[in-house]
Amino acid sequence: MSIQTISLPLPLTWIQALDFKHKLGICERLFGEAIALKGICWVETGAGIPWKLDLTNSTHRWIVYGKYEGAAFLNWAKKFLPSDGIVVDSGANIGQMLMYLAQWLPQGKILAFEPGTEAGNWLKECLAINTTLPVEIIKAGLGASLAQLRLNHIGDSLGHGAWSQISETEGEKIQIVRLEDELAARSITTVDLWKLDVEGYEISALQGAEAFLKEQRIKAIYAEMIDENGQRIRDYLTQFGYSCYLFDSRGKIYSPSQLPNHTNGLFLPN
Repeated sequence: MSIQTISLPLPLTWIQALDFKHKLGICERLFGEAIALKGICWVETGAGIPWKLDLTNSTHRWIVYGKYEGAAFLNWAKKFLPSDGIVVDSGANIGQMLMYLAQWLPQGKILAFEPGTEAGNWLKECLAINTTLPVEIIKAGLGASLAQLRLNHIGDSLGHGAWSQISETEGEKIQIVRLEDELAARSITTVDLWKLDVEGYEISALQGAEAFLKEQRIKAIYAEMIDENGQRIRDYLTQFGYSCYLFDSRGKIYSPSQLPNHTNGLFLPN
């Protein structure tokens, strides 16, 4: 299957592969208004592959500019991951991080957990074009036990595409599964990286992988940490021998004495 990608401003194509401070904000000021006029289209992304995006959405435009949410973690992951690595992407959304990680696993695999119908179908359509990416989409969320819950889509539809929270009462019906069970079903005994971004449901997701955590068979966890939930995630993983690191302005990891209100933490076994 072939698709036609839109033409981007030439200066943008020159800098897509470059990393520099405040890149996403600078590109948004320079190119945001122009490319937003393209609407929903196929476009060559900063990851160097075509993807379907809604360019009226600022967070989709970030995917065009370069590494989503900044370069530090993705640059670290590129060095860390073996070519045959196993990655769990929970909260895969439309694949904004996955499109990079999957390219670095030519003999490996990504398990992409995305319970939302709209995001899951969007991701499926993009992977149908990028057939060499080793990704399996699993239409479920991760939790401590098997359950039927709901996914409540909140926030502005033109805001962050991942603002969806698991709820018992509101939203579309979704399946919750345990990571341990899904790994066992695929005879996977070790995970190289778990990207954990499930909008406040992180502790429950971690509880569904306790056997792996106890034996430190998950080599790295990259988790979204917001307000008090960030400290809860840190405390929970500390009991299994994982230490929390953040990335500094140079892209180096350090152990923080105090957590910011909103950050992403990299957890590594001691």
